[in-house]
Amino acid sequence: MLMMVPAAIRAQSYEEKAVAAVLMAEAWNQGSDGMTGVGEVIATRARDNRQTPWGVITADGAFSCLRRRSIDQWIRRFQTTKDWPAVVAIAQRVVRQPSALPGLTKGANHFTRKDEKPHWAKGRRPVFILKDHAFYKLPT
Repeated sequence: MLMMVPAAIRAQSYEEKAVAAVLMAEAWNQGSDGMTGVGEVIATRARDNRQTPWGVITADGAFSCLRRRSIDQWIRRFQTTKDWPAVVAIAQRVVRQPSALPGLTKGANHFTRKDEKPHWAKGRRPVFILKDHAFYKLPT
């Protein structure tokens, strides 16, 4: 179940909508904590690489969901769902106030499905596991 959203969510920037769409495309089935975890990965990469969240999500190959659909297609897909306002609230923290994220993923900067072992995860242990996702903290 997703968290309650304050009645007056601030206006959504395109970057916030894009981050929200990526969160849903990557982890909607993982619930609010799963999407928050992916948001924390985005925020960590942005901080560590001195990028914006937009720069993180649009980096080549960074998020598998963007291999099959564009950000605009994902926004159109999700913006009419009942969960959209709650996910936008998570995305707004990622973009505007990453220090307000709860730190579920212990500084992870990568994630994958638990049953996958991409080349970058070989020989490494996840720092956090949530449902179907494993989160890793790799050297930057």
